[in-house]
Amino acid sequence: MTRVFVSTVDFDKYWAALGLADDDLYALQNELLNDPASGDLIQQSGGARKIRVAARGHGKRGGARVIYVDILFHEKIYFLTAYPKDKKDDLTPAEKKAISILIKTLKTELKTGRNR
Repeated sequence: MTRVFVSTVDFDKYWAALGLADDDLYALQNELLNDPASGDLIQQSGGARKIRVAARGHGKRGGARVIYVDILFHEKIYFLTAYPKDKKDDLTPAEKKAISILIKTLKTELKTGRNR
């Protein structure tokens, strides 16, 4: 299985703020290469998934959450955002709507060839 990983600016910013390094990102990428659907599907998000990652000396359960979408047909996984579990449990309805719009835009751009 192959995938191209793409990070949004928001994801990169929050990933760094969580104190996570490139090695942590490589581990997450390998986990998703083995099972792109391993994250929990987020309802009303347009297909986004949430996966746990260890952060700042916490285990996965108390660490951070990464929101991503796997666009299977184009073999791309987009890292959309990340946040610490101790700051927030779930996305708000407004965040879900914004992510849904972003995913729809990404899919449209991929389909029309504007985002290769």
